[in-house]
This record gives sequence, structure tokens and C-alpha cells, in this order.
Amino acid sequence: MLIATLILLNIPIFLVIGWLVFDDHETAAESFFVGLVHLLKVLFLPRIVRLFMGDDTDEGLSLLQVGFFFLACIAAVVAQYHGLVALFPSLGG
Repeated sequence: MLIATLILLNIPIFLVIGWLVFDDHETAAESFFVGLVHLLKVLFLPRIVRLFMGDDTDEGLSLLQVGFFFLACIAAVVAQYHGLVALFPSLGG
């Protein structure tokens, strides 16, 4: 329950992290979407299928940006969770 609450309360922090990771606020949504779609393709489609589709472009930077965004968001929530549990042991359950 605490983690779900932290995720909801951290939405403004996630937006700031997204703004810092992606180019600027005009292209951030487009860059995030392109990177996310590429990440899903890399994870779920074998390379041979991507080659036949003609979609085996090297978009490593957008993939790296999306990965760093998710890693930074998870790290923020985990750090806050451990900090709150250290200060208030009764929250740890």
C-alpha cells in the first residue's frame, strides 16, 4: 500500500525526470513514445522478424533514454520507501 501511495505522490517527480531525460517539453512525449515502442519491439520481436518488417533501425539512444527514465523512477520510489521505513518502522509491515 505504501509503494502504491508513493507512486501516486511521485507523479510530479516522474514528470520532472522525464523532462530532464528527454530533449525538451515539446518533443518529450514523442521521444518517449518512440523509445517505448522500440523497446517493446526489441523485447518481444525476434531480430529476424524486425529485419523482414524493415524496422531494424538502430535507435539505441531513445532506447537508452526510456530505460534510464524507468530506472530513475524506480530508484526514486525505492529510495523514498526505504527512507520512510527507516524513519517509521511501523510502515514496513
